[in-house]
Amino acid sequence: MAVEALKLIREEGEEGRKLIEEAKESAAKIVKDAEEEVKKLKEKAREDEKRLAVQISDKYTKEVEEEKNAIMKNAEAKAKNLKTIAESNLDNAVNVVLEKILGLR
Repeated sequence: MAVEALKLIREEGEEGRKLIEEAKESAAKIVKDAEEEVKKLKEKAREDEKRLAVQISDKYTKEVEEEKNAIMKNAEAKAKNLKTIAESNLDNAVNVVLEKILGLR
């Protein structure tokens, strides 16, 4: 009976060691899986960050382009208006200069 008891204790000890080893392996696998998941999440975050940066850049580039076009359109309209005014005053300016040269004034 004592031999059987010792044999049973030894078997239980081996079973306990196996359970501890399995628990260690399981814990190691959980840690490894968690590390891989963290790595994937970091990579996804980097990709999302890049995508967001491109979206922001595109948005502001478009806004700047629209503002530039509005400014250019306004400047072209002012330039055209000034040219029209200058052309309409050209005849008067020529007449004034001719009158001064010819002494008509």
